[in-house]
Amino acid sequence: MTVAPLNRSLDQELAALVRGVSLECLVCGEFVLHVRGALACPECKTILAESEERIAQLALPSAVQAG
Repeated sequence: MTVAPLNRSLDQELAALVRGVSLECLVCGEFVLHVRGALACPECKTILAESEERIAQLALPSAVQAG
C-alpha cells in the first residue's frame, strides 16, 4: 500500500473552515476564533465573514499581550 499525497484546493480549504472541520487559519496556520458569526484569526487578523458590515462590528483580541 502506498501513501497518496493530499492536495487540497483553496476552495476545499475554505469549505472545511466554514463547516468547522478545520480550525486552522489559511494565512498563518494558527487557530481561528468564531466571533459574532465570522471566523477570525487573532494572530494575523484575517477575517472570514459573509459581509463587510459584519467585519466592521468585530474587535479581535490581541494574541500577544505586552507586559
